[in-house]
Amino acid sequence: MGKKGFGTKQKMIEVMASLLEGSGYEATGLTELGKETGTPKGSLYFHFPGGKEELTSLAIEYSGTQLNQFFLSVFANSGNPSNAIKQVFHALEERIVSSDYKKGCPIATTAMETAGKSIIVAKACQEVYNLWLKTFETYLVSNGYITRVAKNLSLSILSLWEGALLLSKLQRSPEPLRMAEKTAESLLKQN
Repeated sequence: MGKKGFGTKQKMIEVMASLLEGSGYEATGLTELGKETGTPKGSLYFHFPGGKEELTSLAIEYSGTQLNQFFLSVFANSGNPSNAIKQVFHALEERIVSSDYKKGCPIATTAMETAGKSIIVAKACQEVYNLWLKTFETYLVSNGYITRVAKNLSLSILSLWEGALLLSKLQRSPEPLRMAEKTAESLLKQN
């Protein structure tokens, strides 16, 4: 595949990632993807012989890696876990509010829709969540938390933000994220 083919493939992955975050797996059609990328439907199967499932898995991986890079950047520049968590929650709030409550977590909607249906896509979602958990756990351990505590805190914080994003979308309010942020900070201080 040449440079142009790789560019088309990458563009399809990035557009699919955006569509999944905004609409989810079931509501994202290949026709819509073709319109957004300016590519014919046949290009999908050329670049992704596994069809929508393969493309979705790669889009989930792409989104997960992008957000993980953001986490790593925040952790490197935040000074301490409390500041880092504040920055993460503030960025999530900005993301959801600026999208008029359409975006939030790039993985959650697809994960819920495909759990038990598409092993390939569900596995990609699971791998992203595992990556984020490991990133948080490693950061907390590097800041003096014992491994077991860091692991529990990572899972608790991820659960808090995922639930808060859902409630913020439903209520069209940043308040659930703000409350979850305070709870996450409290958890970090207790340990």
